[in-house]
Amino acid sequence: MIDTSITQHVAYLRLRNLQPNTAIHRRGQLERLLAYLGKPLLQAQPVDLEKWQRSLSVSASSVMTYTSHVRAFYAWALEVELISADPARGLVMPKIKKRMPRPIPEEDLRTALITAQHNHQLYCWMLLAAFCGLRASEIAKISRGDLRIEKSGGGYLTVNGKGGHQRVVRVPREVVVELRPVLHQSGPIFRRRNGDPYSPNYLSQQASEHLQSLGLSYTLHTLRHRFATVMCDMGADVRDVQQLLGHQDLATTTLYVAHNARRAGAAVDKLGEGLAAMSRRQIVARKKRPPSSPDTTDK
Repeated sequence: MIDTSITQHVAYLRLRNLQPNTAIHRRGQLERLLAYLGKPLLQAQPVDLEKWQRSLSVSASSVMTYTSHVRAFYAWALEVELISADPARGLVMPKIKKRMPRPIPEEDLRTALITAQHNHQLYCWMLLAAFCGLRASEIAKISRGDLRIEKSGGGYLTVNGKGGHQRVVRVPREVVVELRPVLHQSGPIFRRRNGDPYSPNYLSQQASEHLQSLGLSYTLHTLRHRFATVMCDMGADVRDVQQLLGHQDLATTTLYVAHNARRAGAAVDKLGEGLAAMSRRQIVARKKRPPSSPDTTDK
């Protein structure tokens, strides 16, 4: 079944200059919804969309993603007057619990980097995640013009992040040295043999396969977690870490601070050791206190 409203909506997304992946994912979700409904999307009723949402057998985070796409489509359809009422307005958005970061341990990272050096591009992807905090989607989009190298050897990279938001991150001199072999060409610096850029999913898949081959249950994204937690360990301001990671919500970044509560654990334990000493001093002081004088007043 062909639904022209999907084509219209995707054209609208492109006109707004949204990220290409957003349009791709939106189209895919709307086409799956169309197949489920068996009728044009603009004819859907609230009960139809509620049944569709209840039929989803995926994680809560995926339900939230799918529902967001559908709600955005119908909000647009209402705005451009393709429908007179929004049938998706009552769809429930599941509450997603914040997941704690899972950074790759330093020893495992060292092993992963040493064994990845035979594949220079994979090695660079891991460096950019672990030492610059980049997502796979951000690494895949890096172009030569995005990196400005200083005389000191380090550099500053303009990162095209989620939702089209840009930020600038520092690239250590040691990482710039490893990137130099792929900086000789204009456009995307990481490419297939035919010149096409890699997709973010390919980067993630290759990194995961490499890590799993070493018996490590980590992903490219856990290297980004490592960057954030180490920055917090080193005492970086949480708002600086937020900017480096490209988080829109500070609460997301503070999870890395919470994860690093272990830093202060030893100090808190040391502080607690003083409780016993304080209690002993109080007991001794009470024992040495002279008895009160008897009442000598006349009865």
